[in-house]
Order: sequence, then C-alpha cells, then structure tokens
Amino acid sequence: MLDGKVIVVTGAASGIGKAIAVAAAAHGARAVIVGDLVPEPKEGGETTVDLVRSYGAESRFISVDVRDRAQIDALITAAQDAGGVDCVVCNAGIARPGDGPDVSEEDMDALVAVNLKGLLLTAQASAAAMAGRGGSIVLVSSMAGLKGTAVNLGYGATKAGVNSLAAALADAHGPQGIRVNAICPGLIDTTLAQSSSSGVSEKMAGLIARMPLRRLGRPEEVGHVVSWLASDLSSYVTGVALPVDGGQTAVL
Repeated sequence: MLDGKVIVVTGAASGIGKAIAVAAAAHGARAVIVGDLVPEPKEGGETTVDLVRSYGAESRFISVDVRDRAQIDALITAAQDAGGVDCVVCNAGIARPGDGPDVSEEDMDALVAVNLKGLLLTAQASAAAMAGRGGSIVLVSSMAGLKGTAVNLGYGATKAGVNSLAAALADAHGPQGIRVNAICPGLIDTTLAQSSSSGVSEKMAGLIARMPLRRLGRPEEVGHVVSWLASDLSSYVTGVALPVDGGQTAVL
C-alpha cells in the first residue's frame, strides 16, 4: 500500500504510535521518520527505528516535543530530506489519572497543550510541506472524542476537538490534494489505555463484555487502518473520524 512513500509518526516510540510506524514499514514505506521525546519504548523491547529497519525501510529518530513548532519543523525537515512528506500521523498524546469532573487546571492545560495544540501545530507544518504535492494527514483521536464519559473528561474533550480539527483541516486543504482524517481507537492493549483514568481497570471487563468483538484491540490493528488512510487506496476519504474500536461506539 505504501510503496515508495515517506511517513512521519509523532509519539512513535511506544504503544499505538510504534505500531503505526512499524505497520507503515510492513506495508512498504520507503522511509519512516520517528518522532518522540525519547527513543526507548515505555513497554521495553526493540526501538521503533530498529523494527522499521528490519522491514527494509529507512528510519531515523528525531526528538520532538509537539508543543514546540520549531521542533516540529525539524521533524518535517527530516522527512523532506528523506525524499518528501507523503503522510504525517499526528499521534503524540497524553492522559492524566483522575481525569474526571474535578480535573485540575494544571492537568487540563497539559492535555490541551499536547493533545490538541500539539496536533494542530504538527498538522500545520505538515500541510505546509505537502503544498504543491498533496498528501495525507492522520490525526489520532479516541473513542473518548465520540462519547463523553466522566472518568476521562479532559482527555475526551481534547479528542473531540481533534475530530473537529480533522474536519476543518480537510475542508481547508482538500483543494490542494491534502486529505485529513482522524482515527478513534477504542480499548487498545497499551500502557496509555491502562492508565488513562483511575476507574478504567475496574470497568474494563464490563466494557469488553458489551463490545461486539468482545476483546481489546491490538496496536497493530490500528496501524493497518492508518496505513490504509496514508495510502492511495483511500484517495476519496477525507474529513472523517473513523472508529477503530471493535464496534464499541456503535452500541454504547
């Protein structure tokens, strides 16, 4: 699907971001630029760069804090040096424990700065790099951006903003051949999902029991969906917030 393309993934050292980067390499990407604060995976094991290279793709790690436009520009420049920017996956995100109706001002500021502002800054830099050539921008949102729950109020609010951002940017950049979509993962077996709220572990069994597919998602399953959105196979898809959640938001 991605033969010859250059893919950029933020927050790619661990979890879903790591799976997205590796899936891109598995689907034939020529180069995958890995952006994150540190290269070491939170869950341990091989680095994303090493895994990407094992599929024969070029890869390099760029340290980037998505709250800083200058650092984002350096990340995009690395992709241009690799041959151009075909797809940027804006995945970097954070969660906060105890993120309920009484979420602190400090935590809310942090969530907005990374999950919403950080994605906007990355998308802006990406669109500028894609001007005149087109491309695909994928914003990683969450099912929490589709359905509100008390246990992750701040996180969900920022992800709802991401969905709106995808639609607005799709409208803005569609005439230049730049597609912008959001994906909304559900319960995926990652460290972030397990720590996203103080109550999720107690509710996990009940949520899975209500889910049509009756299981947690695997990070690589999200990666394959993103590879499709990055590819020319989805050339008429833009402005959507696509659930990747085992059907959970369809029945809630």
